[in-house]
Amino acid sequence: MLAEAVKYAAARLRGQGDPHGHLAQQVAIWARHKRHSAAWEPHLARCRGLALSAARACPEGSRRTALVLGPGLLLDVPLDELSALFQTVVLADMAFVPEVRARANRLGNVQILQADLTGCLDRLPEAGTQPLADVLAELAAGLPGVDFAYSANLLSQLPLFALDALPPEWGEEQRAGLAAALVRQHLQGLAALPCPACLVTDVIERGLRQGEVEYEADLLFGVDVGLTGENWIWDMAPGGEAVPGLDVERVVLGASTVRPALA
Repeated sequence: MLAEAVKYAAARLRGQGDPHGHLAQQVAIWARHKRHSAAWEPHLARCRGLALSAARACPEGSRRTALVLGPGLLLDVPLDELSALFQTVVLADMAFVPEVRARANRLGNVQILQADLTGCLDRLPEAGTQPLADVLAELAAGLPGVDFAYSANLLSQLPLFALDALPPEWGEEQRAGLAAALVRQHLQGLAALPCPACLVTDVIERGLRQGEVEYEADLLFGVDVGLTGENWIWDMAPGGEAVPGLDVERVVLGASTVRPALA
């Protein structure tokens, strides 16, 4: 806990705000990864490999800007390789720890873009009753020639901060409706980008007791992503860390491009 507090304080002292808790979440992920790096690495390696393969499929004459959505701590992002492939790499997220900013600075062609990828966090709860803005179209329009996009384990996380910001009088049906709308918005936004877009997301969580499934949860709020691709298991919280007595795993979907199925 002390190491987490120090890491969080260091980011805040360097000017990183945390109005919606994204920085606190990143620090918590950093601590969990530190405890379970061996268990996580097969998942993270699959993520990086899929994204890099999709990026390399872009024609050499069309490698201006790579847009990484939700890069977090860069655990699942092949940043050095993307930097070598593209003229510019843009990392878009709500918070960045100092180590990520320093790594971007060292590479020279990596830009940090602090952005709300839901488009609604600062306007809740009123925004929850209005049509959602096309966040990704607006984001891409402000960048020079986006030729590749990578949504990095972001999709299932997007609704969570919005749900936390809603007042208690919002009922379960309203909450589920907003969460599903945010998932659909992101999928549709990726499909509408004028470039290949790679998606990695967890879709199902399972709690296992001695190898037997005790619970299963849909992480995408009932939305069918309508994609085929690679599937694998992420051993996210072994040894009862997240749920006492259970090993928690997540089923992950990796799609090298969203366009054929969703456009």
